[in-house]
Amino acid sequence: MITVARTITVAVPRDRAFALVSEFGRAAEWDPGLAESRQETPGAPGPGTVFPIVADFRGKRTPMTYEITEWEPGARLVIEGAGEKATARDVITFADAPGGGTSITYSAALGMSGALKLAEPFLKGTFERMADDAVAGLADWLVREAGAG
Repeated sequence: MITVARTITVAVPRDRAFALVSEFGRAAEWDPGLAESRQETPGAPGPGTVFPIVADFRGKRTPMTYEITEWEPGARLVIEGAGEKATARDVITFADAPGGGTSITYSAALGMSGALKLAEPFLKGTFERMADDAVAGLADWLVREAGAG
């Protein structure tokens, strides 16, 4: 399993940042590693909400299904995903940042399935770059969305 973690600080109130990030069906709007994302479960996001996504990994589209498995409003969100080729567990924590805004720590544990498991040691650098791109996109998106709403 490969684990990558990043911490960003955004000029967005913690509760608003949590609410926006929990809309994981919109993740393709900020994560360039996703070709598609949507919310399947009706209503507001919460425990048990399901999000089908299509990851774009090295030019190949990989469908996965994510589900919110842990939910602490304003503080912590855990989303677990599974697909034919990979599993994932994303832990996202939110804290008030010194001087205002929100500090968000995004940790993703990714495991490959089947024969791809042998390639895991060689994919760490790729996942590190993907994490950099995803959190940069998340930071920009949060500021834009919070300003719009």
